[in-house]
Amino acid sequence: MSIRVVLRRTLSVSAVLVFTIMSTYHIVRHDMANMIENYTGKKYSSPSAHMANTANKKDGPANKKDGPSQQRQNIVLVLIDDLGIGDLKCYGSSFHETPNIDALAAEGVRFTSAYAAHPKCGPARLALFSGVYPARMGSPVSGHELEKYGMPNAFKCQKKMGDYKMRLPLERTSMGGAFKLNGYRTGYHGKWHFGDASGRGSPLDHGFEVSIGATHKGSVQSHFAPYTNPDHIKQVPPPPMSEPRPDGTYMADHLTDETIGTIKKFKNDPFLVVLAHYAVHTPIEAPEDLVDPYEKKRNLLDETDQFTHDHNAVYRTSQDHATYGGMMTAVDNSLGRVMQALKDMGLDKNTTVVFTSDNGGLASSIKEKNMPDIPTTNHPYRHGKTWLYEGGIRVPLIVHAPDRKPVEGGESAFLTTGTDMYPTLLDLAGLPLQPNDHVDGISFAEAVTTNMDGAVRGGPLFWHFAVAPDQKLGRGQPACSAVLEGRWKLLDFYTEGKGGKRELYDIRNDPYEKNNVSKENPEITRRMFIKIKEWRRTWADEKFYEKEMKKGDDGICVAPEGMRI
Repeated sequence: MSIRVVLRRTLSVSAVLVFTIMSTYHIVRHDMANMIENYTGKKYSSPSAHMANTANKKDGPANKKDGPSQQRQNIVLVLIDDLGIGDLKCYGSSFHETPNIDALAAEGVRFTSAYAAHPKCGPARLALFSGVYPARMGSPVSGHELEKYGMPNAFKCQKKMGDYKMRLPLERTSMGGAFKLNGYRTGYHGKWHFGDASGRGSPLDHGFEVSIGATHKGSVQSHFAPYTNPDHIKQVPPPPMSEPRPDGTYMADHLTDETIGTIKKFKNDPFLVVLAHYAVHTPIEAPEDLVDPYEKKRNLLDETDQFTHDHNAVYRTSQDHATYGGMMTAVDNSLGRVMQALKDMGLDKNTTVVFTSDNGGLASSIKEKNMPDIPTTNHPYRHGKTWLYEGGIRVPLIVHAPDRKPVEGGESAFLTTGTDMYPTLLDLAGLPLQPNDHVDGISFAEAVTTNMDGAVRGGPLFWHFAVAPDQKLGRGQPACSAVLEGRWKLLDFYTEGKGGKRELYDIRNDPYEKNNVSKENPEITRRMFIKIKEWRRTWADEKFYEKEMKKGDDGICVAPEGMRI
């Protein structure tokens, strides 16, 4: 399915129905095929049939046995944790030095309207690797909200299941599995952040044959080996690496070594390799030699640690954190080493490298006194991680595809979100898409080579951030849903006041969200709010929840018949 076909498709109830049907798709494949044909206007062909047809072609990917890494495009995905839209020099930073990332952007395509599918790490990653909005899979829909909308004992069930809210259903074919089905070697290195403490739902369960440094936890206790902190009240085992390193080894360096080792192992075969750094997430730590230059830069600044108040919270507006700057240099050095390794192995001409972040930079706090410890700013965009303002969901995205001529100017304003990553990487590798799986994602591969700035997606983008009553609002964020369509973005702070509070912004002319124009545009506000309400109703499918949430024989995790949110 090309991007032009997808741009004609709506992202309304059709995508939801496809997702619902997938739980029992062996029974209803015929109905699903008819539905996709109705909404795309094209004859539907299942991914398995598509792969079989490709494999039967004389020159098809499945028959390229002689030096496959030279004939098929390899993919390296570099995912930085909590990297903000303004953290890179090529995106406007005047404080951080990122020469290797800037070089990647100069030789590839820099996307200026790229969004995370969620403002927090785990759900955002769920979207990246599944192509599905996290709210559809109970992440981060709190048990309290499910109870509110008719699911008895949902909160008790969610507590019982522990990390369910960060789990990708094992029967779904996600990114790693799709590449593996197409004959690719697959390796994952670093932060995973979904699955559970028993190890169920690790990268190994989702199509990756190599998994190094991945756990269900969202951060390390220290970025320095042995990656633990004796001062923590609760000790957490360090991420599992292939071999231990001397105390003091920096995690970003260690993961880079592991990644390069996997590429060497895979170099004679086509591969998908993911390097998912724990940096630049807290704890904010970096080697002294990387911090010192930023201490000197900081001392030359007239003002530091600037912030502004907003929604009973504060967020940083100045970029001057020296240790965070050291972390930025560490991940920049890491990319430089990976690119050099690809060149040394003769893989630089047939390896596409994609560089991005899971969500916006950590810029917000509920207390002013915490500002010196808040590491970055997304200014002039509003707020940061955990917020659905632009600072929390806009992310850097760079695509370096040596087999494609970059779009003129090396920059694209095409609107894309985290759920698009899975189909796009398939497309960049020349592999068939899996529309039955990445139901909320489209490929933006065409925007790498073609000016798609004026193109319109097949429907709006949605976000949802749930806050349970017992959650501590460390960043000050209230519960919120949001929708973006065309020039208009609506935020629904649905727990504020009686009936909620809604804010409307003209993102095209007011990207920094300074002017709430909901009162001036009541009809647009109403129409956008209806879109959010309709989208919320699609989250809960009783068959899906019955299959995924039921544990033991007490039945507390079964959704009632006909439940809808």
